[in-house]
Amino acid sequence: MKTLSSAIALCAALCSASTFAAEAGSHLIKMGAGTVSYNSESTELSDNMGMGTALTPAGITAIADDHSVTLFSYDYFITDNWSVQFAAGTPPTVKQVATGTAAALGEVGESKALTPAVIGLYHFDLGSKLSAYVGAGVNYAKFMDVEIYESYEHAFGGESEGTVEDSVGGVVKIGANYALNESWSVDLAYSRYWVTSDIEVTTDTPQIGDVTRSISIDVDPDIYSLTVGYQF
Repeated sequence: MKTLSSAIALCAALCSASTFAAEAGSHLIKMGAGTVSYNSESTELSDNMGMGTALTPAGITAIADDHSVTLFSYDYFITDNWSVQFAAGTPPTVKQVATGTAAALGEVGESKALTPAVIGLYHFDLGSKLSAYVGAGVNYAKFMDVEIYESYEHAFGGESEGTVEDSVGGVVKIGANYALNESWSVDLAYSRYWVTSDIEVTTDTPQIGDVTRSISIDVDPDIYSLTVGYQF
Protein backbone atom coordinates (compact mmCIF):
# COMPACT_ATOMS: atom_id res chain seq x y z
CA MET A 1 0.00 0.00 0.00
CA LYS A 2 2.86 2.36 0.86
CA THR A 3 4.50 1.62 -2.51
CA LEU A 4 1.22 2.27 -4.35
CA SER A 5 0.69 5.52 -2.45
CA SER A 6 4.22 6.63 -3.29
CA ALA A 7 3.71 5.83 -6.99
CA ILE A 8 0.44 7.78 -7.08
CA ALA A 9 2.08 10.73 -5.37
CA LEU A 10 5.00 10.67 -7.83
CA CYS A 11 2.64 10.50 -10.81
CA ALA A 12 0.61 13.43 -9.48
CA ALA A 13 3.78 15.46 -8.99
CA LEU A 14 4.97 14.74 -12.53
CA CYS A 15 1.60 15.61 -14.04
CA SER A 16 1.34 18.86 -12.12
CA ALA A 17 4.87 19.72 -13.23
CA SER A 18 4.17 18.99 -16.90
CA THR A 19 4.69 22.13 -18.90
CA PHE A 20 5.32 22.95 -22.50
CA ALA A 21 6.98 26.28 -21.89
CA ALA A 22 9.63 26.80 -24.54
CA GLU A 23 12.94 28.51 -23.97
CA ALA A 24 15.09 30.50 -26.36
CA GLY A 25 17.12 28.10 -28.47
CA SER A 26 14.69 25.18 -28.18
CA HIS A 27 13.24 23.27 -31.13
CA LEU A 28 9.73 21.97 -31.82
CA ILE A 29 8.74 19.53 -34.55
CA LYS A 30 5.15 18.62 -35.39
CA MET A 31 3.49 16.14 -37.72
CA GLY A 32 -0.13 15.27 -38.36
CA ALA A 33 -3.11 15.71 -40.65
CA GLY A 34 -5.06 18.61 -42.02
CA THR A 35 -8.19 19.44 -43.99
CA VAL A 36 -7.82 21.97 -46.81
CA SER A 37 -10.90 24.04 -47.66
CA TYR A 38 -10.55 26.38 -50.65
CA ASN A 39 -12.11 29.82 -51.05
CA SER A 40 -11.93 29.86 -54.83
CA GLU A 41 -12.65 32.86 -57.04
CA SER A 42 -11.66 32.79 -60.69
CA THR A 43 -11.61 34.83 -63.84
CA GLU A 44 -13.41 33.52 -66.90
CA LEU A 45 -11.56 31.16 -69.22
CA SER A 46 -10.24 33.01 -72.28
CA ASP A 47 -8.06 32.17 -75.29
CA ASN A 48 -5.29 33.78 -77.31
CA MET A 49 -7.00 33.72 -80.70
CA GLY A 50 -8.84 37.04 -80.56
CA MET A 51 -12.07 35.55 -81.90
CA GLY A 52 -14.36 36.40 -79.00
CA THR A 53 -16.46 33.45 -77.88
CA ALA A 54 -16.09 31.50 -81.13
CA LEU A 55 -13.59 29.04 -79.61
CA THR A 56 -14.13 29.63 -75.89
CA PRO A 57 -17.70 30.12 -74.63
CA ALA A 58 -18.30 32.91 -72.13
CA GLY A 59 -18.86 32.30 -68.43
CA ILE A 60 -16.49 29.36 -67.85
CA THR A 61 -14.96 29.54 -64.37
CA ALA A 62 -13.28 27.02 -62.05
CA ILE A 63 -12.62 26.13 -58.43
CA ALA A 64 -10.19 23.89 -56.54
CA ASP A 65 -11.66 20.83 -54.81
CA ASP A 66 -11.17 20.39 -51.04
CA HIS A 67 -8.92 17.58 -49.79
CA SER A 68 -6.89 16.27 -46.84
CA VAL A 69 -3.12 16.55 -46.43
CA THR A 70 -0.25 15.30 -44.26
CA LEU A 71 1.46 18.23 -42.52
CA PHE A 72 4.72 18.84 -40.72
CA SER A 73 6.47 21.86 -39.24
CA TYR A 74 9.63 22.92 -37.44
CA ASP A 75 9.89 25.79 -34.96
CA TYR A 76 13.03 27.44 -33.64
CA PHE A 77 12.47 29.63 -30.59
CA ILE A 78 14.38 32.91 -30.88
CA THR A 79 13.12 33.95 -27.44
CA ASP A 80 10.88 32.30 -24.85
CA ASN A 81 7.83 33.67 -26.70
CA TRP A 82 8.87 34.15 -30.34
CA SER A 83 9.54 31.35 -32.80
CA VAL A 84 10.20 31.08 -36.52
CA GLN A 85 8.27 28.21 -38.08
CA PHE A 86 8.88 26.38 -41.34
CA ALA A 87 5.60 24.70 -42.34
CA ALA A 88 5.00 22.31 -45.24
CA GLY A 89 3.27 19.09 -46.17
CA THR A 90 3.33 16.20 -48.57
CA PRO A 91 2.27 17.60 -51.98
CA PRO A 92 -1.45 16.81 -52.32
CA THR A 93 -3.27 16.28 -55.59
CA VAL A 94 -5.48 19.32 -56.16
CA LYS A 95 -8.33 18.80 -58.61
CA GLN A 96 -9.76 21.65 -60.66
CA VAL A 97 -13.51 21.62 -61.16
CA ALA A 98 -15.31 23.54 -63.92
CA THR A 99 -18.04 25.93 -62.79
CA GLY A 100 -20.21 28.56 -64.42
CA THR A 101 -21.39 27.70 -67.92
CA ALA A 102 -19.14 24.61 -68.02
CA ALA A 103 -20.24 23.15 -64.69
CA ALA A 104 -21.47 19.99 -66.44
CA LEU A 105 -17.86 19.05 -67.23
CA GLY A 106 -17.07 18.43 -63.54
CA GLU A 107 -13.40 17.76 -62.84
CA VAL A 108 -11.23 19.01 -65.72
CA GLY A 109 -7.68 18.66 -64.41
CA GLU A 110 -5.31 18.25 -61.51
CA SER A 111 -1.87 19.18 -60.25
CA LYS A 112 0.29 18.55 -57.22
CA ALA A 113 0.91 21.56 -54.98
CA LEU A 114 3.87 22.16 -52.70
CA THR A 115 3.24 25.15 -50.41
CA PRO A 116 6.06 25.69 -47.89
CA ALA A 117 5.72 28.70 -45.60
CA VAL A 118 7.88 30.66 -43.17
CA ILE A 119 5.88 32.09 -40.28
CA GLY A 120 6.77 34.24 -37.27
CA LEU A 121 4.77 33.12 -34.22
CA TYR A 122 4.17 34.68 -30.81
CA HIS A 123 3.38 32.14 -28.06
CA PHE A 124 1.18 32.83 -25.02
CA ASP A 125 1.50 30.74 -21.85
CA LEU A 126 -2.08 29.99 -20.70
CA GLY A 127 -1.20 27.70 -17.80
CA SER A 128 0.91 24.71 -16.85
CA LYS A 129 -0.21 22.65 -19.85
CA LEU A 130 -1.86 24.98 -22.34
CA SER A 131 -0.31 27.56 -24.64
CA ALA A 132 -1.55 29.43 -27.68
CA TYR A 133 0.11 31.23 -30.56
CA VAL A 134 -0.60 33.64 -33.40
CA GLY A 135 1.51 34.77 -36.31
CA ALA A 136 1.96 35.66 -39.95
CA GLY A 137 4.41 35.01 -42.74
CA VAL A 138 4.84 34.21 -46.41
CA ASN A 139 4.12 31.11 -48.50
CA TYR A 140 5.51 29.90 -51.82
CA ALA A 141 3.29 27.66 -53.93
CA LYS A 142 4.84 25.42 -56.57
CA PHE A 143 2.56 23.40 -58.87
CA MET A 144 3.78 20.19 -60.49
CA ASP A 145 2.57 17.19 -62.50
CA VAL A 146 -0.22 19.09 -64.24
CA GLU A 147 -2.73 16.79 -65.92
CA ILE A 148 -5.65 17.78 -68.16
CA TYR A 149 -8.61 15.40 -68.04
CA GLU A 150 -10.46 13.95 -71.02
CA SER A 151 -13.56 15.92 -70.05
CA TYR A 152 -11.71 19.13 -70.97
CA GLU A 153 -10.15 17.65 -74.11
CA HIS A 154 -13.50 16.41 -75.40
CA ALA A 155 -15.09 19.81 -74.74
CA PHE A 156 -12.39 21.70 -76.65
CA GLY A 157 -11.63 19.16 -79.34
CA GLY A 158 -8.07 17.99 -78.89
CA GLU A 159 -5.19 16.77 -76.76
CA SER A 160 -4.18 19.35 -74.17
CA GLU A 161 -1.22 20.22 -71.96
CA GLY A 162 -1.33 22.54 -68.97
CA THR A 163 0.98 24.67 -66.87
CA VAL A 164 0.41 26.47 -63.56
CA GLU A 165 2.55 29.44 -62.52
CA ASP A 166 4.21 29.42 -59.12
CA SER A 167 2.74 31.82 -56.56
CA VAL A 168 3.96 33.87 -53.59
CA GLY A 169 1.51 35.12 -50.97
CA GLY A 170 0.81 35.77 -47.33
CA VAL A 171 -0.22 33.39 -44.55
CA VAL A 172 -1.69 33.84 -41.07
CA LYS A 173 -1.90 31.17 -38.38
CA ILE A 174 -3.42 30.69 -34.93
CA GLY A 175 -3.32 27.61 -32.74
CA ALA A 176 -2.98 26.01 -29.34
CA ASN A 177 -0.68 23.40 -27.77
CA TYR A 178 -1.69 21.03 -24.98
CA ALA A 179 1.26 19.47 -23.13
CA LEU A 180 1.19 15.71 -22.58
CA ASN A 181 4.52 15.93 -20.76
CA GLU A 182 7.66 18.07 -20.93
CA SER A 183 8.47 16.94 -24.48
CA TRP A 184 5.25 15.84 -26.19
CA SER A 185 2.17 17.87 -27.03
CA VAL A 186 -1.00 17.90 -29.13
CA ASP A 187 -1.60 20.90 -31.38
CA LEU A 188 -4.74 22.33 -33.00
CA ALA A 189 -4.33 25.10 -35.58
CA TYR A 190 -6.03 27.17 -38.25
CA SER A 191 -4.14 28.76 -41.16
CA ARG A 192 -5.19 30.93 -44.09
CA TYR A 193 -2.94 30.96 -47.16
CA TRP A 194 -3.25 33.45 -50.02
CA VAL A 195 -2.47 31.55 -53.23
CA THR A 196 -3.17 32.41 -56.86
CA SER A 197 -3.17 29.73 -59.57
CA ASP A 198 -2.53 31.16 -63.04
CA ILE A 199 -3.30 28.29 -65.40
CA GLU A 200 -2.65 27.94 -69.13
CA VAL A 201 -3.90 25.02 -71.22
CA THR A 202 -2.78 24.54 -74.82
CA THR A 203 -5.01 22.38 -77.02
CA ASP A 204 -4.00 20.90 -80.38
CA THR A 205 -7.17 21.85 -82.23
CA PRO A 206 -7.91 20.19 -85.61
CA GLN A 207 -7.79 22.59 -88.60
CA ILE A 208 -6.78 25.46 -86.31
CA GLY A 209 -3.62 24.41 -84.49
CA ASP A 210 -2.60 25.25 -80.96
CA VAL A 211 -5.13 27.25 -78.97
CA THR A 212 -3.97 28.43 -75.54
CA ARG A 213 -6.62 29.17 -72.94
CA SER A 214 -5.93 30.80 -69.58
CA ILE A 215 -7.67 31.28 -66.27
CA SER A 216 -6.61 32.72 -62.91
CA ILE A 217 -7.96 31.20 -59.69
CA ASP A 218 -7.48 32.74 -56.24
CA VAL A 219 -7.74 29.51 -54.25
CA ASP A 220 -6.86 31.00 -50.79
CA PRO A 221 -7.11 27.80 -48.71
CA ASP A 222 -8.15 27.50 -45.08
CA ILE A 223 -6.22 24.70 -43.36
CA TYR A 224 -7.46 23.04 -40.16
CA SER A 225 -4.83 20.79 -38.59
CA LEU A 226 -4.30 18.32 -35.76
CA THR A 227 -0.65 17.47 -35.09
CA VAL A 228 1.57 15.88 -32.47
CA GLY A 229 4.61 17.88 -31.36
CA TYR A 230 7.97 16.99 -29.86
CA GLN A 231 10.10 19.66 -28.17
CA PHE A 232 13.83 19.37 -27.50
